[in-house]
This record gives sequence, C-alpha cells and structure tokens, in this order.
Amino acid sequence: MNTTLDYLRGNRKFLIKDFVVHGDYSSAEGGLLYAENLPTGKRIIFAHTYIVHNHQQVIFGNLYDHKENQLPTQLNSPKVIILPKNDVHCFLVGTETPIGFNIAKNEPSKTGLVDLLIIEME
Repeated sequence: MNTTLDYLRGNRKFLIKDFVVHGDYSSAEGGLLYAENLPTGKRIIFAHTYIVHNHQQVIFGNLYDHKENQLPTQLNSPKVIILPKNDVHCFLVGTETPIGFNIAKNEPSKTGLVDLLIIEME
C-alpha cells in the first residue's frame, strides 16, 4: 500500500467555484499597549489586532461546493488554496480557523473571482 496516497485520499476536500472576493486589503494591522487599574493590582497589556476591518470574512457553514453540498460548520485544521480566475490578486488575511477564514483583494476598484480548494488536514 502507498501510505502517502492513502493519506491524501483520506482527507476531506471541497471545491468552491466562482467565489467573488469583495473585501479590500486596506486594513491596518497594529499593536496596542494599554494599562489597567484593577482592585488586585495594575497590569500592562499588549494586544495585536486589526485597526480597520475591510477584508471579507468567510464562514465554512455558509459555503456550497461545486456539487451544491453545504460545507460543515467546522473543519479540523483547514487549509484554503486560492485558484485565481481573473487578473485581481486575492489572498488570505491571517490564518484559517476551524470555522472560517478572511480573504481580501489588492485592487479596490475591481472584484476578484477565484475558485477555493479547502482541505481538511486532520
């Protein structure tokens, strides 16, 4: 038996055709530093966050694959592969989570069109 082939065939894969990307990558990612005064003491907190959210948030449970089957609401260790269908560059913002991912495009005046290949790695 070929263990590599068995591993690749054992994972769930979903193909979403003609996905329209309308989120822009004009958000700023930054660090915040603030202090809290609590009854038990003081503390300084550093947070890493997006200042403006213009990217498109995609939830797996809202997607349908090319056979019109709805995707599960959660996937274990998902990986999203973007297959472009027009000249607009689209990309993931951040990392995939078990419930979804964020996607954006780099040209605000155009709409991106992609196919998405979603693979459950576990």
